[in-house]
Amino acid sequence: MPCDPSHRQAMMLAWDALARVPDERLAEASGGELRGRELALTTLGQWTMVDLADRTVTTPDLLGGSWGLIALHHLKGCLAWKDDAEWTSYDQVAEGRPFAAAFQARGIAPLADRFGGSPGDLVRTVGALGGRPMALGDAAAVLHAFPRLKVAVVVWRGDDEVSDRAVLLFERGGARTLPAEDLAEAGIALSQALISKAR
Repeated sequence: MPCDPSHRQAMMLAWDALARVPDERLAEASGGELRGRELALTTLGQWTMVDLADRTVTTPDLLGGSWGLIALHHLKGCLAWKDDAEWTSYDQVAEGRPFAAAFQARGIAPLADRFGGSPGDLVRTVGALGGRPMALGDAAAVLHAFPRLKVAVVVWRGDDEVSDRAVLLFERGGARTLPAEDLAEAGIALSQALISKAR
């Protein structure tokens, strides 16, 4: 998917921030696969392709036009990546407060609406996105936004007293590779991709 034209200036700045980093260093830091001067990053069982020569990013069609910018910011963040497999919710992310309401409304609530009443649908859907089930809630799955950014989706079926619920969790090491706004957008994009694939 092409990048959103409104992100052109931000993309240029992100490319400039990566310009002096050797291709091999970016590949090693990000867990990506270097193919000539293209860096391939696994994303939802597909590829985000970062062309380091032509300064272009090609993303899976399921993801929005901001994914290219998120990918570049993630690459920069991976240069300081440290493995930390603890799960964290978005409300525990430093500087996330200004984006928390949008994250809840656009990322979490739609997951609860779509999968809370039928948790098995989540498990059936994740395989098509390269994910795998995990043992949490009434249904849960782990997805790879990027090799260094794993996201867990957990849903619970409601009852007469409690509404259907959902949560998105990020591996802490991967979450630290992105600014809070980008992390929110990544979670929202993954949520929308899951819901789209489940239809």
